[in-house]
Order: sequence, then structure tokens, then C-alpha cells
Amino acid sequence: MMEVKKGIVLNNLLPEGWGSVYINSGTTHYRNHNLQRVQFSDWDFVPLFHDNAYVPKHDWRSLSTKESNLLAGNSKRCHNTITIGDISPQLKELFEQLKITDLTSREAVMDRIKSNSTVVKGISEAMQQFLDPLSQGLPFNFNCIAANLPNLELVACDVSKLHPGFTIPERKYVGLHNDGTKSMKIHTMHKRGNRMTINLGKQSRIFYFINLTLLQAYTMLKRKLTPADENITIYNIAPLFFKAFPDYPVFKVIQKPYEFYIAPTDNCFHDGSTLGNSTLDINMVYFGSFTC
Repeated sequence: MMEVKKGIVLNNLLPEGWGSVYINSGTTHYRNHNLQRVQFSDWDFVPLFHDNAYVPKHDWRSLSTKESNLLAGNSKRCHNTITIGDISPQLKELFEQLKITDLTSREAVMDRIKSNSTVVKGISEAMQQFLDPLSQGLPFNFNCIAANLPNLELVACDVSKLHPGFTIPERKYVGLHNDGTKSMKIHTMHKRGNRMTINLGKQSRIFYFINLTLLQAYTMLKRKLTPADENITIYNIAPLFFKAFPDYPVFKVIQKPYEFYIAPTDNCFHDGSTLGNSTLDINMVYFGSFTC
């Protein structure tokens, strides 16, 4: 395991403190990993992954005092701070009125939401009140309500190259990754905003991250790779990094129901996980430039 570098910091607002945060000894290519079978509703399959996908090792442990001190902080800067905390009691009460936690598909979740317009209006107003103080006066927007199957090693998948009418078992998961599009450049990712993800499901979910900005990862790679190696881009930096530095640790945050994380997902390696769960993972996502 490599020594943790000072980089992205974690602003921990959870009442349990560091009891919800863990560290491991690094990553491995998914083919070297014993992938878990997903058995839920009518589904029974082992998830597929892209050829260059990397996953966290499972040797999790609590953080040492030195590691928690290194990770702790709040820079008030979107590009290098991750925040974890609780939503307001008012929002929690409103979400509970939707009664979506026992549903088994995203379609059923969306149907339930559409049929509860009065509650949804209350949620929209309460979310505005909750997010306004965190937004720094900058625009923010609702992105989506996502739903993931339980017991997934990692949840992010790429369906852009699949045929129309593909089935869930045909999805290919991307592994630990950074968000971004071809128009983005590594050296300007610090100018991007961040995302808030709220757990609306019945069970806890997992948020994995590496506490390095993309520029830090890029600098480490340039020092290690020879000039003959391929060009480092927004698309290939994640697999190149994990191949070059398999012993750099991953952090794991246990995100309980109605807890949120705010993270610069364009500017760090990350992913979610529902490993060990038995119910649908439901979450709400906002994009903005949030601070706490």
C-alpha cells in the first residue's frame, strides 16, 4: 500500500464521524476479482465490465489517526473537497411520504413519484431551501433520480455502444473512473463544479473515491511513464493510473439512507456500489457548485 498523499479532503458532517469511512490497500483489474452474482426480482447474472476496468480491493479497515487527519478538511473549494452529511428532517419526512423504498424498478419509482404531485411539489420547495445556502449563489440543477440493482460491485455503466432494446445483464460497467466528456481537459477540471447525491433507498450504499485530483494523478503518471507511452487524456487517465499505481488506496464511505455526498466527480476517480444489498438502490442527483 502506498502512503496516502495530501489531496482531496473530506468534510465529514455525519454524527458517527469517521466510523463510516474506511481505507484499503489499492485496486485490481476486475478479472482478478471474484465478482458477485446479482439476484434480484427477475434478474440473475454476473455483471460485465469493460476490458480496462479496475475495482477496489476488499481489504477494508478503519482509518488510522494519521490518515483521518490527512483526509479531514474543508477547503470551501468545489474541486478538491468531498462533503458527507444528512439532509434536513423536513426533506426526510417528505421523501418517506413517497413510500418508494420497497419498489423493485426505476419505472415503478418514477410512476410513484408522478402520482404524488403534492408531495413532489413540497420536496421541490424544500430542496430549494436546503440547497440555496450551499450553492454560493451560483446556479444548480436537478439531474436525475437513478436506480441501481443491489449487490453490484460498482454502479457506473456505459450503454452508448449497446444495441437498441438491450437488457440489464448486457450492460458493461466502467470500473473506478472520472466523469467528463471529450471537450474537457485534465488541466482545467479544477474549474468544474460538483454533484450532490442523496440516498433515497432502504439500505446504505457505498461511495468510493481516491483522494487525488486529476491533475495530481496526471503528474504522478507523467513521472512514471516513459515518453513512448500513450498520451494521457480525460478518457484513459483512470485505467492508466490504476495500472501504474495499483497500491494507491481507495476510500470507502458508507452512505446511509437520507445521507448525501457532495463530490467533484469530474475531478477525481470514484464510483458507487451496492455490494451486499438486497433492495433497489435509489438516489437523487443535483449538479452545482456546492459547499458546506
